[in-house]
Order: sequence, then structure tokens, then C-alpha cells
Amino acid sequence: MTIGIEPLDVGAPEGILRTSTVLIAGESGTGKSALIAHIAANFMFKGEKCVYVALDDSPDSFVEQLESFRWPGRDFYARELLYIIDGYTYTTGKYLASAYSKRSVNVQKIDELTYSILNSVEELKLDGSGVLIVDSLNDLLYFHDMSKIVMLIKSIRAHVSKSRKVLSFIVLHTDTEEMMELEKNIEHLFDGVIYTRINEDLRKIGIPLKELLVKKLRGVPTNPFWIPYAVTSSGVRPVDFEKLTSLIKSKLEEYERLK
Repeated sequence: MTIGIEPLDVGAPEGILRTSTVLIAGESGTGKSALIAHIAANFMFKGEKCVYVALDDSPDSFVEQLESFRWPGRDFYARELLYIIDGYTYTTGKYLASAYSKRSVNVQKIDELTYSILNSVEELKLDGSGVLIVDSLNDLLYFHDMSKIVMLIKSIRAHVSKSRKVLSFIVLHTDTEEMMELEKNIEHLFDGVIYTRINEDLRKIGIPLKELLVKKLRGVPTNPFWIPYAVTSSGVRPVDFEKLTSLIKSKLEEYERLK
């Protein structure tokens, strides 16, 4: 199935199999949050449910992010299309109930988190529809060794993606060398890997151009090259190359004047 986000669909022209568990990895500020929000919204616009595991931030923040793109986050929740598992507030040291949380888990107990994810997918009767998003693995690394996280990934892949045909996305922030090394060590556990980055050459002249790369997708063809994209008020969109060319030209002229 195609996701309906043009830059991602360029990288995966025949879509992504519903039986896939996909890693989305990249540095902070490269557009991962916007990408997963857009993925979630596109499923819910089609009437398919999204199970969102909030580990990075509060459930309210995810709903607010959907609303910031002019997508009806609160309405999605009210229509029971958005199902949020709150694994965030326990890590703050003081539990505060969210109006948008369907389940709350203590992520210091990874078996409890695994059970909550699998049980939620079963409870919602997801089979051949819907999407699971886990955001992000980094928050589990504070409490658990890698062997337990590997078992979580394998459980999601086996019992959610493979058994129930629910497309799953798991996020990893690779801001440190340790996290970049971790990504290399775990990517074989996934059916697909999508990288995000800021183009380094353009970053040097002050242009933070975001790019994504569909490195692999099991069972479908990919275009494995870096695809530029922009985060706009309406989500993830293709880059306007005329505007980009004009901006690069302007920046280069500015640098020439400063010499």
C-alpha cells in the first residue's frame, strides 16, 4: 500500500507491505515527528485506526501536533480512530492522566509495555488494517538493556505486523555516535529502514534541507536515493525546486559579498 506522502512514495513507488515493521531513524530536527504524524493522519483519514505509543512526549503533544497541521486530532480521538498508549508520564516522576490516553504503562517494566501494545491491537480487532507507531526506542534505552528491546521489536514484528498485517513504524533518534552504531546493529531486525537527514552541503551555507532515504523494504522495490522534502503547514511535501534553486543562488551571492 502507498502511504500517500509524495516524498515517501517516490522512495517506495509500489508502497509498503502491511506485514512490515519499519525503522525510521535520523537526527533530531530532520522531520521524523512530522513524517510519523503525517503517516498516522493519512491512515485515520481513510478510517483506519492508529495505535500511537507515546514514549518521547505526552499524548496531548501528539494530538496538538496533528492539530498544528490542521488535521482533526481531537476528532480522530473522539471517533476512536486514535488510540494512544501513554508510556511518557511515568518517566516524569509524577503521573498526570491525559485526556487522550487510552492506556498508561510504566516503561520501566518492558513486559508491561509489550503486553499493552499486543493487547491493544487485539482489543481493537486490527487485522489487515491500521498502523502502529512507537515513538521512540531511545526512551527505553534509559531503563533496559538491548536484549529486552530486541525482544520488543521481535514481538511487534511477529505478533502485530506478521500475524495481524498491521503496518508498524518504530522511531530511533540517532543524535549520538552510540545511537548511530545502535541503528546499524538493529536494522536487520526490520523489514524496512527509512533514514532522515539534513543535507550536509546545504547546511554549510545555512539551508536546512531535509531529505529521506528508503534504504530497504522487504518484498517491494525502492528508489534508494536521498529525496528532499519540506515540512509545511499541511505536513510533509515535495520541495519546490525553483524556490530552492533561488535560495541557493541567493546564499552563494551573499557569501561572495562577504569575501
